[in-house]
Amino acid sequence: MRYVFLLGLAITLYGGESLVVIANKNFPLDTLSNEQVKQIYLRKIRFIDTVLMIPLNYAPTDPLRQEFERSVMKMSPQKLKRYWMKKHYQGVRPPLTQNSSTSALLFVKKVDGAIAYIPQKVLGDHTHDIIILYH
Repeated sequence: MRYVFLLGLAITLYGGESLVVIANKNFPLDTLSNEQVKQIYLRKIRFIDTVLMIPLNYAPTDPLRQEFERSVMKMSPQKLKRYWMKKHYQGVRPPLTQNSSTSALLFVKKVDGAIAYIPQKVLGDHTHDIIILYH
């Protein structure tokens, strides 16, 4: 049985709300570790089983992205910039950018392999479509 999964990372945003990582209901796993999330976002894990991973990000100035990079990626913006410059010449592209956590949520619901981090409050009425694995 496949589920949309949420991995609640031990992250508290500046407003005191939790951040969760979500994936499409056809995602091949039901949990991910913090390290696996990082590897997916660095495009070091490109496939799980035969499913292409499509990580979603936000603009570099977005506070949600800044918190994710600090707390999950544990990388400074400068270090990530250098990383992606190097990967660019190897033909590896950074995660797709979304304008909002709501658009990321909708993208994840429609695209197999999509993965995103969003504030837990954004889930709202979408919880009937997903399983929350960790708070």
